[in-house]
Formats: sequence, structure tokens, C-alpha cells
Amino acid sequence: MSEMNVPQRGISRRSFLKATGALAGAAAVAGAATPSLTALAAEDGAAGAGGEVVGYGVCRSNCMQSCRYKAHVRDGKLVKLTPAEYGEDLYRGSCLRGMSYQHRIYSPERIKYPMRRVEGTERGAGEWERISWDEAISDIASHFQAIIDEYGPKAIAFDFGTGNYGEIQGQTGIFNRLGGMLGVSKPAGMNDLSTGYGIDRVLGTGLMYFANEAKSVLDSSHIFIWGSNPVHSTPQNWRWMQRAKEQGTKIITIDPVKSATAHKSDEYFAIKPTTDGYLALAMANYIIENGLQDDDFIAKRSTAAFLVRDDTGMLLHKSAFEAVAEGEDDPVFVWDEAAGAAALHGSAASPALEGRFEVQGIPVTTSYTLLKERLADYTVADAARVCGMDEDDIVYLARELAGAKAASVNISFGMDHYYNGYQSCWAIAILLALTGQVGRDGAGFTGIFLNTALALNTKGLWAAKGFKGMATTFPMTMLHEVVETQQLNGQPYPMKALVSIISNSVSNWPAQNNYLNKIIPNLDFILAMDMEMTDTARHADIVLPTASFYENEDFRKAHNLPYIVHQDKVIEPLYEAKDDVEIAGLIGRALGLADAFPESATFDTYANALLKSEACEKANVTLERLRAEGYIDLTVLPGKPGIVGRAKFPTKSGLAQLYTETPAPRVSYGQDVKARFAKEHLVYYQESAEVSENSEAAKKFPIVFYQEHSRWRTHSQWFNSPLLKELDPKPVFKISAADAAERGIASGDVVEVFNDRGHMVVECVIDPSLPAGVSRMPKGWQRDQFIEGGYQELTYPVHDEWSVAFNFYDTRVDVRKK
Repeated sequence: MSEMNVPQRGISRRSFLKATGALAGAAAVAGAATPSLTALAAEDGAAGAGGEVVGYGVCRSNCMQSCRYKAHVRDGKLVKLTPAEYGEDLYRGSCLRGMSYQHRIYSPERIKYPMRRVEGTERGAGEWERISWDEAISDIASHFQAIIDEYGPKAIAFDFGTGNYGEIQGQTGIFNRLGGMLGVSKPAGMNDLSTGYGIDRVLGTGLMYFANEAKSVLDSSHIFIWGSNPVHSTPQNWRWMQRAKEQGTKIITIDPVKSATAHKSDEYFAIKPTTDGYLALAMANYIIENGLQDDDFIAKRSTAAFLVRDDTGMLLHKSAFEAVAEGEDDPVFVWDEAAGAAALHGSAASPALEGRFEVQGIPVTTSYTLLKERLADYTVADAARVCGMDEDDIVYLARELAGAKAASVNISFGMDHYYNGYQSCWAIAILLALTGQVGRDGAGFTGIFLNTALALNTKGLWAAKGFKGMATTFPMTMLHEVVETQQLNGQPYPMKALVSIISNSVSNWPAQNNYLNKIIPNLDFILAMDMEMTDTARHADIVLPTASFYENEDFRKAHNLPYIVHQDKVIEPLYEAKDDVEIAGLIGRALGLADAFPESATFDTYANALLKSEACEKANVTLERLRAEGYIDLTVLPGKPGIVGRAKFPTKSGLAQLYTETPAPRVSYGQDVKARFAKEHLVYYQESAEVSENSEAAKKFPIVFYQEHSRWRTHSQWFNSPLLKELDPKPVFKISAADAAERGIASGDVVEVFNDRGHMVVECVIDPSLPAGVSRMPKGWQRDQFIEGGYQELTYPVHDEWSVAFNFYDTRVDVRKK
């Protein structure tokens, strides 16, 4: 690597002690643009005054907390970030990541200039030459055009990550315009989607926004934290839970590991990894067997009475007996007990919730009857064996949930990263529906909330004359197969170039050796855009330096908060960094797309186009108002938190669905799902792929391995933050006392963690919170931070054909002392 980008690693304890004040937001960044931590500490006294507040920002990382900051600037340098106000006091907060962000801006790891891999050197070897922006854009355009001319635009893949949730400069922003104008491939996203895919089966919420607003827990009598650790991963959510606890709300955590959240809960219940779905189904069965279900909710707000045809498994619709015009509603029949005959839903005086009937020669069964028959397969006794729990504890949890005045389930992506993740989340959604614990104040899921009432005009941002759209023909888990074979489903599918956009997929995709050995060697061209030399940037052909959050203007619809929030540009981009609007425009014009990316177009051009929608007009959301006020409250009902399904659920019927009429894979890429179609109508338990004790992997690799979200990084962001590395300096593998003793391992030993996919060599510690057979490590480290290998070499790469999502945690390993 050229001298200007050589990483400066290693921070002394003395320098950390001098700079402790920086962790409270008091360190200044003055003098050189890439100072050492000692230099930062030397300026600590000068930083005490805090600098002038020149603007406000919002953290746009994918922790989903959307914290707002005052930006303190002195002499053109961002010296401090402090929490800024929101309308609700507990939404005003921060974590160490957000408050230390300025040290990423001035990090020794910052990419300063466009760089090109030295010709003849291997990707990843670290040999770079500095080039100008003109050279970089010309080189990129020539590679793209050559590929398009020979293979077509789909031979270029845009890899959109989630490192920036800005609306213009982020994941859904301006590069979607570039990709859509070119007509490139966009592998279907696979991160954190099984949770929503399962819950959507019941609540119709789509893939991400299945949760109530965080402050809704103030109306909860009980909070069940299920497979989540908000103390570390979503501290803003945890603040609301703590306030609720102070008011008397009971907090119960269900988790394989006694996490920081479990320690702070009123009650903790251990469970075997990946068996959460079985627990939920057994609880539901117990509740029904003992008459604890909410009959009123089931009758009025669910599809329990909908009739299912015995012959086809489809609902019995009006169209079964008479023609329905195209575009006309095709209502479903129920059985009217008062009339003793079938009637269309909404017209029956007394719909039957249970029973089998015949309608004009067609045998039918109510959805609720079919669900109860399916749930009968899951007993408390069997759940105790499968889940490793006491029967009394399962009964207690069922009774607590059913009897709660209002129960909230905090669920995030702990269960999501397993092969059976969507079934677990589907089962919990069914459990909430049967107990009426959804769709009202204090009841339902919390986790990832977004106010969906404010629809932005993404078409206005993305599309221009000649727009082709991006091809989402296959999922990310298949990229290595497509690149290696240049085929998809046995047919030619050239794949020649990859563009990394706010992404670090080499670090964050499972089975890392697939990426290193099948994707990287078989591509003609790789472009990465980033602030720092991530694993992905290290393997690129050209690297472009991008602006930080505080070096450009943007706004975001806040996740977990009822606001849309503005980001001021408070400092100029360092070195030769550019923001996404400028980079996309340069590449677009170089490829002949001047009409879509005119030189006259600015941030304002695209922002005003995105905000030109009926919803924005109704809420009076404009760029001018955002700039003036900083944030705009999008609360739908004044004084009320956002609740999924408060009036009706976003399903076709407006009801909670106990039966899925037409289940469909999340992504269709040519897979044959006929064998499981009939089973997908009703919730069921499926064993995990590797973690299951009955798997083939379990016979060879006895230890479950998962990657935890830590306080110090958001996925791989902040991986080399100088201050945070003082608190968490290196990768550490955590092992249970029992597994360590069996292998003669002590805390501080260097170990090799391995399976058939790869290995890592790393220091280990004995973690008393872990049960035997379970291990973990904080995620987000880069390969050069390990002694050998890396944790993503180990992770499970295969997706379920229905949920089509990454299953990082469905991984088994063994460990030996080095």
C-alpha cells in the first residue's frame, strides 16, 4: 500500500488514559488531519469548551437507533458530538459508537485518495497506486462499458449493503438510480429477513417493519425479550424498557445465553439454541387446551372462521361459484351457525370458529380447526425435551403471556440467523394472535419500527427517461455459484464485475472462503467505495474515498423513532473524499447518462424529487422545513405510539392470518418448492440445519458457534475506531467452562476454532454465561485482526428455499489449543 494510506495500528495504555475524556464526548480533533491518539489527548484541554455547535446530525448506521447529535466544530474540524434533543426525552440518547464517530473521520485508516491496485499484483496483496478522480472515473467507465458491450449490463452486480440509511446518500439512495439506468444485476438481499418473513405470514407487515414504536412498552404489563440483547444491540429501545420496568412492567428474557439483558431482567429462562419455535407452538397448544386463548380477538380480528377447501388447501372464495370481474374483490366464505349455511365474510350473523362442513359439494374446514390440529402435535412434555426446559417453566410462560394485561415481545434478529428462523418467528406471531397480544396499546412486537405512513417518492429519485431497473434474479447466497460457473440454473449468466456500495460483504457474508476463492478470482473488475480499508476494499481493483455522515447533507426516516431527521453538512470532506451524489453523477455521465445525471443536479435536486409525494405533502415534509427544524414528528395519533394493526392489520383481509392461503418463497430464483407448499399453509417446527442435535454436523462438531452484536461495532463498522479499540482491542473467542475444561483450555490461550469450511486462530476467554456446547464471539472484525483465518470462514452458507436468507448462526465448530 502506498505511504499515504498505511494503517497506524496500536494504541498505548498511557494515551488511552490521557484521552479518557473523549469517551464522554470531550476529545478534540485538532492539528493534523489524521492525528495519533496521543495527539488527540494532548488537545483534550482545548476540547473542553466543546467547540461551536454548527449543525445537527443523525447516526445512519444499521443499529436502527437513529440517535441525533449536536456537531461541535472548531477551526473547520469536528471536535465533539453530544446527544441532541428529540420530542421525547428517552429518544435523546447515544452510545459510544455514535459519540466517537469523529474519530472514524480522522482515523489513520481513512482512505484519502482514489487508489488502483498495482497491475500484476494479486487482489488483497495491499499494493496500491494513487490515481486522480479523472483517472478513476475513466477507468471505471471503460471497464463497465466493455462488459456491457460484450455481456450486457446484468454482468455487473451492485452489492448494496446497509452501512448508511440516509435516503439520498445511503442504501436506498442515488446509486439505485445509477444501477437502474444501466440495468445491472442486484442480488436479492438476505440480511435479517427471516424474522419479518415469518411475522408477515400472520400480520402482513412485510419483511422489516413488524414492530410497534419503542415507547409502546410503557403500556405493557409484560415484556418478553425473546432471543434478543437490547442492552448491547439497541440501547435506545432498552431505555424505554427500563422506564417501563420502573413503572412496574415485568421483564422476562428467553435466551440460550445469560446475556447482559438477561441479567437485568426480572426473570430469565434458558433454552436450547434454535428451539424457540417449538417452545412457542407448545405454549400455544397449552393455552388452547386450557381455554386461555382470547376468543374475542380470535373471532373479531383473525381469519379463524375462514373456510379452507379440503381438496385444494385454498380458501373457499366467492369465485368458486360465480364469476368475479378482474380487479373485483373475491371474498372468502365462513360458516354462519345461525343460518346453518355458508356466507361471505362480513355478512354472517354468527361465524363458526370451528368445524367441518360441506358447501355445494365442497368439503371445507375452518382455519382455526386446522390450526388447532397442527398445534396438537406440540406438547409441553415434548417441548421440555426439545428445548431443554422444565415443563413447569413452559406452563408458567404460557400462563404469564395469556394472562398479561398487555404483553410486548421484543424480537430482533437472534432467531433470524438460523435455517428455521422464520418458523420460530411465525410461531411467536401465531402465539400473540391466539392470546390477543397484538394490535393494541402495549401489545405486539417491538424491535424494528418505521413509520410506514410517510411514503417517499423513490420512483422520483431512482427513475429517469430510459430507466431499466435492476435485475434481482438470484439471492446473495448464490453469487459465488453464479460467478464461479457463469451460470444460473444451468443457463448462461455472465457475471464479470462487482460494485460494493456502503457494503463490506467480504467481512459480513457467511462462508467467507466462498467469497475469497470463488467470487474474487473470477471477476474481471471490482470497485469498492468506503471510508476505510475494509476486507472488501482490500480486494478491490479500484477504491474510491467516500464522505462520512458529517461531510454531506442527508436525511433519514428514523427507525424506532416517529421522526424524519435531517443531517447537516458540518465539515468539508477530508482529503479527496466525495459524497454519493457526486460519485454517482461522475460515473453516470462518463457512461453517457448525462440526462439522468446532469451536471446541474445537486443534493437538492434529488432530495426534492424524493420528497414529492402525497404523503409528504399531507405531513408537510419538505427539505426546507427539515433544514429549519432538524426533525419532523410523524406520529399518526397524537399522544399515541405507533402500533402495528391498531385499526386493522396490513393483510389483505385486515385480519391476523392464522392460515396462509398462498405461501410463496421470499425470493423466487427457479427453485422447486412444490414439496413443501402444502405444509406452508400452517405454522410448524423445522429443525435447524447444523445446530440441531440431530444434524450430521452435530456428530462431528460438538459446539454451537454464533456471533454476537457488541457495544463496540455495528456489524463491521467501527472495526478500527481508535478509542473503542482501547475498550475492545482484539477478537476474542468465548467458550463455556465445561468445553474449555474438556479441552485443557484456559482464558488467554490461543486456540484454533474450526469446521469443514474454514478456521480462525484467536485468543479465547472462558465465559461463565455460556452453557456447555455453546460458544460465541463479537462480530465485525477484519481478517487482518485475527492471528489466522477469520470467523466468517466458519459460518453456514446454505439458505432455506422458502425464507432465502443468510443463516450465520446455524454453525457448529470444534476448538483446540494451539
